[in-house]
Amino acid sequence: MNIRKHWKNLLLTTTAFFWAGCNGDSVTESGCPCDNGSGISSEASSSSESVESSSSNAPSSSSAVESSSSISESSSSETVASSSSESSSSSEVTCTPGDSLVSYYPPSYSADIAKMNAEEKAKHASVSKIDSVSNTLQTVPQCLANLRQELDMFVALYGAPMKFHKDEVCSDGTTRPTQEYLDYLKMKEEWEKNKPALDAECQKIYEDKLKEIEQTVKECLATSNPTTDLTVCDFDAMCPEYGVDSRCTFKYKCNDGVTCRRTEGTTDINCTDKQGEKKTYTKKDFNKKYYTKENY
Repeated sequence: MNIRKHWKNLLLTTTAFFWAGCNGDSVTESGCPCDNGSGISSEASSSSESVESSSSNAPSSSSAVESSSSISESSSSETVASSSSESSSSSEVTCTPGDSLVSYYPPSYSADIAKMNAEEKAKHASVSKIDSVSNTLQTVPQCLANLRQELDMFVALYGAPMKFHKDEVCSDGTTRPTQEYLDYLKMKEEWEKNKPALDAECQKIYEDKLKEIEQTVKECLATSNPTTDLTVCDFDAMCPEYGVDSRCTFKYKCNDGVTCRRTEGTTDINCTDKQGEKKTYTKKDFNKKYYTKENY
């Protein structure tokens, strides 16, 4: 029911009782208020209008409830947001490296090094072929000796292997791969994908290098000059297993009847010819006259 109508009914009832008292025998000395012609005293009318004005200006109870509810919801949302922010900050996940390690050698995943190794492999195979040819000769051309020495200079690759943690253990109870490990897997996958084509290219490099060296050997033998040819010497090494002096002794038996010896750690080679005459060579001078082949 409308509150204004409620107030009106209450005022009318009060006024009716008031006038009924005035018409009775118990009228007070001060008398009753005058009727303003409407059956309602001027004071009652004024009071009613005042109440109506106050009622129209005051917010309804439902509006007040809605406003209060809105404020409560806003406050609750702010509290939840603040609580969520604090919870997120306090539950931030942290990770530490695990125990598993991964190790690999970077040159193993290099196309340039794979190609270089294919060429070095061809050189090594060519040294064995040159030695086979030299075993059939009494003298060896200087050019062939020089070629063998050049090919026998193997290039070794050095470097430390790469090591990193495979996984990491996190504060939320999970274990996950490290970024380094994920990068390694991606690199390895790409390498294996391209490896068949690289292997075919390396095989061609190997075969082409072999043909090139074989052609050089043929040209060297064809232009051999007896005055500059080297005398072939069989080479052998004797290394004691026991004793204070554990140095090896190198022995040379040459096709011109000369025998020579050298002790490990020295550069001088002491030789004796068929007449028993002795002569000492430096390694450099010895290599200018003799070609050494190892006994396999």
